[in-house]
Parts: sequence; structure tokens; C-alpha cells
Amino acid sequence: MEGQPGRITIGNQAYDLVPAGNERLAVQGQTQLQRFDDPDLSEVSEFKYNKLPNAKKRIRLLRLKPAASSVHQINCELIDADYDNPYHIPTRRKEDPRTLDEKTSQSGSEHVQPKPEQKPDLEKKEKEPGAQYEIVSKNQIKYEALSWCWGEEEEEYAIIIEKNDQPYKRRIKRDLALALKYLRKTNESRTVWIDSICINQKDDSERNHQVQMMSRIYTRAEQVCIWLGEGNEDSNLAIRFIKEEVMELINFDSICSDKRYAHKWQALMVLMQRPWFSRRWMVQEISLARKAEIYCGPDKIPWDDFAVAVELFVEVETATHRLSEVMRKDEKFRHIPGWFEHVSELGASLLVQATGKVFRTKRSDDPATKDPTKDPKSPTVSKSGDEVHTIDPLERRSLLSLQFLVTSMFIFQTSEPRDVIYSLLAVARDASPFAENSATTDREYALFMRTSITFFLEEKPFRVDYGRPYSDVCRDFVEFSIRRSCELDPVQALDILCRPWALEPRTSQSIHSRKEPKSTRQEARTETHAWRRKDPNVPHEMIDDPRTMDEYFEDALKEWNDSWDTESNQEWKESGWEPKDRNGKKHFRGLKRLKRLKREPNPDQPPSGSPPKRTLAVDIDKTAKGGSAEITEPDVPLPCWMPLASSAPFGLFHHPGMNIQKTGRVNADPLVGVPEDGHRNYSAAQTRKADLKSLRFKKRPLCDRYSLYVRGFIFDEVAGVTDASQNGSIPASWLQLGGWNEPNKYEPPDEFWRTLVADRGKDDRNPPYYYARACKESAAKGGLLSGGINTTALINDERNSIIAEFCRRVQAVVWNRRLFRTKEGILGLASSKVSKGDKIGIIYGCTVPVILREMAEKTESEMKMEEFDDAAVSFKSLFKHCEEKRRRRLEYRKVKRTEEEIYDMQKVKKKVNEDLKRLREESSKKHNEAEANNKSTGGGKWEDGLDSRRYYQLIGESYVHGMMDGDAMRKKFYEEIADQTLELI
Repeated sequence: MEGQPGRITIGNQAYDLVPAGNERLAVQGQTQLQRFDDPDLSEVSEFKYNKLPNAKKRIRLLRLKPAASSVHQINCELIDADYDNPYHIPTRRKEDPRTLDEKTSQSGSEHVQPKPEQKPDLEKKEKEPGAQYEIVSKNQIKYEALSWCWGEEEEEYAIIIEKNDQPYKRRIKRDLALALKYLRKTNESRTVWIDSICINQKDDSERNHQVQMMSRIYTRAEQVCIWLGEGNEDSNLAIRFIKEEVMELINFDSICSDKRYAHKWQALMVLMQRPWFSRRWMVQEISLARKAEIYCGPDKIPWDDFAVAVELFVEVETATHRLSEVMRKDEKFRHIPGWFEHVSELGASLLVQATGKVFRTKRSDDPATKDPTKDPKSPTVSKSGDEVHTIDPLERRSLLSLQFLVTSMFIFQTSEPRDVIYSLLAVARDASPFAENSATTDREYALFMRTSITFFLEEKPFRVDYGRPYSDVCRDFVEFSIRRSCELDPVQALDILCRPWALEPRTSQSIHSRKEPKSTRQEARTETHAWRRKDPNVPHEMIDDPRTMDEYFEDALKEWNDSWDTESNQEWKESGWEPKDRNGKKHFRGLKRLKRLKREPNPDQPPSGSPPKRTLAVDIDKTAKGGSAEITEPDVPLPCWMPLASSAPFGLFHHPGMNIQKTGRVNADPLVGVPEDGHRNYSAAQTRKADLKSLRFKKRPLCDRYSLYVRGFIFDEVAGVTDASQNGSIPASWLQLGGWNEPNKYEPPDEFWRTLVADRGKDDRNPPYYYARACKESAAKGGLLSGGINTTALINDERNSIIAEFCRRVQAVVWNRRLFRTKEGILGLASSKVSKGDKIGIIYGCTVPVILREMAEKTESEMKMEEFDDAAVSFKSLFKHCEEKRRRRLEYRKVKRTEEEIYDMQKVKKKVNEDLKRLREESSKKHNEAEANNKSTGGGKWEDGLDSRRYYQLIGESYVHGMMDGDAMRKKFYEEIADQTLELI
């Protein structure tokens, strides 16, 4: 280290020299970063990714070059690591897997058969136990994985990536640059995997494939490094508090009751609210990690110690609220009641709780450390002599369903809405990520995943595609959840319609969905020559066709004119004959009409100022290259049967008197509860199961809606509603509607107080009897004369645990909901959107009644647009089905396309046209029957009970007193209410 001022080397460790009294300079040096627009980088080219090969299970790793903390520039290089071995261990990059015959056929050089002695050791020793593992272990790459919060900031800083001995600059965010500087070592390299750098975020296909490998990446990492951001006094205090005091359980009771520790508990809560804890991907990254460590500026702490501290914090506060009492003793915090209220709903609390429940570990040691052959480096061997190869070295078994993970993690956010689902696939017990045409799967596995054999798998493949419309991704999740729930408990399979989970679609591009500029994409399209034609010199070969569509038609017309002179052509036409091909079709039929239409105005073109028409578009480029055709369509708004996460019970926001955000209640808890095997809160439909035969999803872009068809019936209607509950209070108008006119004299009506708590206690079981007495006490002391019962004041100030428990349950039920009465005089609760005239119904497969708003009957034009939309979807489905059958056949045979298969494709297209014609005829016939039925009966009912002109908006779930445990089904039986197929939007 000589020649570098301000540094000294002791042994093998280099140190920065800091003048006495200026220790802060060292920290300032670490926080100084190099910007992307630094003049020193003006001559450095921007980094561009090389595409990962499709035939490899390959990832990129970032190797950080050593440097002192005072060095602003971050130098590194990207290296490739292969997982193409039976032990799922990352190894150094191998040669291209193609055979020498394939390579020489492309290069034109002569192929020389390798000598027997040149074969690799792996082939010689493949029958020896542990021999393969020895070869793999010699080439193993050890790495760590970085877990950090992307955030919304711009990428204004730079790292230098060496590629072919040349430096290139790449944009990164400030927080990531800080993490790299703090993780960088001074005397040796450090290899890490970072999602934003090691994955080309501009390549949707690569992202799809890499998401499928997430479980492999995190389980095989030596350690997961959690970067919380820059450190400050609070973070330093919180980490020292955990290490030095919380982990010493002997004195734990004293620090939970002594006001001297108030500021330390407050610092811990601030640390738990760092943005990292609100990121959804963290659930997977921490659950899969063998070991994890938290970094916050210069401070660090093992994840296990932090998790213990959080569990103790939540347990003490939730059970006794002792820590909130400690805060009230301190003069700095006593003005804010309930400092730690709802601490169990913080992202850090939920993360610790979830990661402890996600897996059950079968073994605590790495399988690579045990072997009957006494070799500590070889894999485990079963009694039969077969080697045990698992992706997860701890052999953990997932315990939670995908629906449970998605619907219970609503507090976690993501910059890409699709990641609400994709980020949890790797840790779900019933799902696994699967990308079509995946680079991470071989032909046999891909063929296996696309066949009906997946019916027998516990983990069903879930398609990962960042290019897929967001509404379709959400629809896939809803259908997946319904069908998986039907296998366990079909009575509550449609409860997913009442659980909030979906994020609002982004109006701007997400940080994951950055596309190349249009000019760049056009240049790439020109370079790759999307159109191909037959090579006139080589039979059965295709060459690039650089012509545009206009040039193609010009050449076609010219060829027509050159082949047939005008006089001869006219003579043949006059004699009644025109030149035709072998199928009896006219050559270039319609070309002149097409050219004329290009010049004439389109009569169907909407006038200026009118809204643009929605159209379907088929991507022919991929089909021309032999790939899978893509039929893209405009997205539609999310329907109401995909509840948004904004209607979830809790959120993170600023509270009065606090300079930090804190978790607080924003809505009531869902009445259906969280999905639990063998348990449901209510049984409104008794044992009636979800009707999968009637379950249909219809996306209709022209009508701008997504429809869901379910079976059920309507049994009542909302006759009157009151104001919505604000902040969990009970408005005075509720008491009037509930028939409790003189609360000072009389006990609350049984119907009223049971409705306030949804006829359940805090554990979702029958409510205790003392709730009725607590309700009367709350009315007497809750400030009813001021306009309502203030439940929050009763919790914080009354100092009565019974009343506080009752009020907390009331808040969990009534927050932001309205009280209503039906036409038959029944009391109920529903969301703040409910209004007079809304219908109350039962959906088979849903455990609670739902509120439906009947929309205006569809017009003739809407019916025709629906018919067109349905025909377009049918065409899309048929086209993809044919493509899938063709792909399976080709992969099974492992042969290239020949003329015979091209002719088969023509037969497939002919079959598609015939099927479309048949579908049009059936649709027309059904439409005519519906019209005839409409004229005779005044409606548009079909034979399955569907009124084709009537549809409903799903307002949400509801509590209807006396109708939650099968009473509605008895009402249906005695009053002979008919079942219906309901169209929900």
C-alpha cells in the first residue's frame, strides 16, 4: 500500500488515517459517491449487457474490487455462473454446451473426433460416489446476495464495470452505491448477487427466467446482506440496544417497565419502519436465506438477533401494552397516546412472523457436509446408493399457500404491481414460478410442465411474464386461488373476492419495466430483419427480407404485371377464367383493393376528437422466425372482484405529534378473515360449494371491463343506510337505526351490539357475554352527546381493559363501514360504498353475503361489442392452443421444421378458420335464441339462469345479522328463490 497518502498497512489489513478529533471525516468519505455525469467519466462508454444463453441455467454475479472507503469510484466486474449440475451449486462458466459437430457446421471447419483420453474426469468417474461432487466443488463460486430497497429515486450515480479489459459505466441509485461502498473490502474482492445489476431489467424475457431461479439464488448464497440505508443516531442506538440489553433476557422485565428505556424502544420502532421492511420481495429473500446479516451504515447485526428483539417487542406490547405505558411515563412522549398501538402490523413484525411460518426445516445442516463415504465435501447418499440432490440445502418444506401470502402481506409494497404475486411464488407451498420458453429449464422439463401431468404436482406452475397485461396476471391469480381452494375447501373457494390484495396499476413506467427508446427498438428490428423469405438459391432455407410492407406489395404487384400482360389477362377474364393456385384461390387477390384503401379515407375511422378504438394486434415477427406468436391487447381497469390493497385494514402514515410514519388502522378487517385450512369465520352458504362449471372469466376490451360469472342468488335489498364510521367511532345515527333510542335507560338490543362486533370476539369465535355490558358502558362514557361514541378515547383514557377490548373489536369491524337496514328489516354492515337499492346476495363458494349493485341494462351496441370481444378471445385461445400443440410436437421429436410441417401448419390454420366459423354460427344462434326469449319474456335469460343484459358491480362483503350461518339458504328454500348466474364486474 505504499505510495497512497493517508493509508497504512498492518499485516494484511489496510487502514485509513483520520486526524484525531475528526473521526466524522471517515464516515463522510464513505458517503461521497461518484455521479454518472462526473467529468472524469465523460470518455467512458455506457455498459451494455450480453444476453444470457437460452440453453443454460446461468446467472450473473458482481465481483467488487477492493478499495479504501475514501475512494469514491466503485470498480467491479460481472462474471457468469452456471447451475448446470445435479447439485444446484454455482460453478465457473463452462464452454458452450453445443457439440463440436454443431460448432463446425456453422464455422465450416473440419470436425476432429476427440481422443478417448481427452474426455473429462466427470465422464470417467460418473459411477463413483461423490466423484461428480468433487469436480463441481473445485469450480464452485461462493457469493453473497444483497437485499435492498429500490425506492423511487433516479439513477444518478455510477459504478465502473470492467468488460474485456475495458471500463464501462452503469447508472445506479444512491442507496445501492452506498451499500456497495460499505460492503466493499479493502484488501480482497467480494462477490455478490444484486437483482438490479445482475439482471438486465430492460429484458422482459430475462427477468421472467431469473425470477424462476430466485429460490436457487438465495438458498445457495453464503449469506444475505440486508442493507437498510445510511446510519444515524437512532439506528446506532437501536442496534446497540438489541445487542447489549434486549438479548440479555435476565433483565428484560426491567427494561420493559423503566421509563429510562423509553427512548431506546422508540429508536427500535424507528429502525423497524425503515423502507426496506415495506418491500414485498423481502419475504422471499429472508425466508430462503441460510444466514442473514443487517447492515445500517457502519453498524451491523445478525438477522436472528434482530428477529428475537422484534418478537419480544411485539409480544409484550400486544399482550399487556406495557411499553405504551412506559412511553406515557416519559415527558417527551406522554402527549402521544398509543405510541406502539398496532406495532404487530408493522412490516418488520409481519416479516419476522411470516418468515418463521413459511418453512418447516427437515435438517439444520448442509447436505454437502455429510456422507457415508466419510468425505466431508461430498453430497448425502441414500440407503439405496442414490445421491440426494436438492436445491435447498436445508430441505425446507413450505407451509403457506400463495393466497395466504399474497392477501396477508398487504402492508408490503412493490414498484412493479405484478410482483405482488411473482415475489412470493418461490416460498408458496402450492405454486412455483414457471416462465414459458425458459432458459432455466431443459426441453424435457418444459414439456413436462406443459402437459396434464402437472395435475399431480403439489406445486402448480404459475406463469411468470412481465409483458403480460396486469389485469390478466391478477385474473390468473384469482383463478389459481379459486381452483386450489376448491381442492381443500370448496365452500370458501371464492372468499378471495373479498380479500384486499391487488395494487393499483401504475400510470407511469415502473423501475422494472424500462424499455428501450423507440428509435433503438426500431434499429434493432431493422438489424434483425423481422421478415423472412425463401432463399431462391438454397431449397428449404429462409433468408432475411429487409423490405417493408409497402415494398413487398409493390414487388408483388410488379410480379403480377410482369407475369401477365394486360391484353392476355383481359382475354382470359372475358372468357370467364382467372389464374388460380392449387387451392383454387386467385393469386394476390385483394392487393389492388388494399392499395386503393391506403389512398382512400377509411369510413370506419372515427372523427377527430373521438376516443380511439381498442384493437387486437398479432405479433407476426415471432411467427415468421419460428417462435410463438403473441396476440397483444389493450389492458382494462381492474374489476371490483379484484379488491385493492388500499382497502386493507392497516397502512403506514404520519400521525399527529410524531415526526415519523406509524402503522395505523385505515379500514375494518375482512369478514372472511385470512385463508386458513379447515377454518372459516362464517358459513352463509352452508355447504354449497363453488360451481366451477359456471365459473368463467371474460375480458372485453371494447366494453372496457373484465367480467366474472358465478352462481348464486339474491335474497334482499338495502332499504336505508347511515353515515360511515370515522376512525372507528359509533355515530349517533347508528343507535337510532339500530333501535337503541335511550341508551342511558335500556340495555342495547341484542341485534345491535352483535352487529357492532359482527357476532364474533377478538379470536373470531362467538363473542363473550360481557360485550353487551361493555357496549352500554361505552355509550355512557364515550361522548355520545357530541355526535357518537369515541372508541379511541375509551381505549386510551378510560383505563378499563374490558371496555378497551370491546372497543378494539368494534374498531376492527366498523372502521370505514356503514350500518344499513334491509327491506325485510334486518340490520347489517357493509363498506362505505353501499347505498340504498343495492342487492344482497349469496355467492356459492363464499362464506359471507355480498353487496351487488345492479347496473343499467346493456344496449344493443354493447351486446354486439361483447360478442365481438368473445370471438376475439376465442380466436386468441385457439391460436395459442395450436401453437402449443405444434411446439410440443417439435420438442418431443427434437427436429427442425420441414416442408411437411409447414404444410401441417397450413392445415392447422384451416382448422382454426373452421372452428372460428363454427363458433360464430353458435354465437349467432345463441344470440338469436336470447333475442327471441327477450321478446317473449321481456328479458334476456339463457338456459343456465344468466340474464345476458343484466350485470352487477361487486361492492364487497357484508355482515347481515341472522344470515351468516345458513339462514339465507333456508330462506331460499322456503321462498323458492331461483339460482342465477351472476355477471360481476
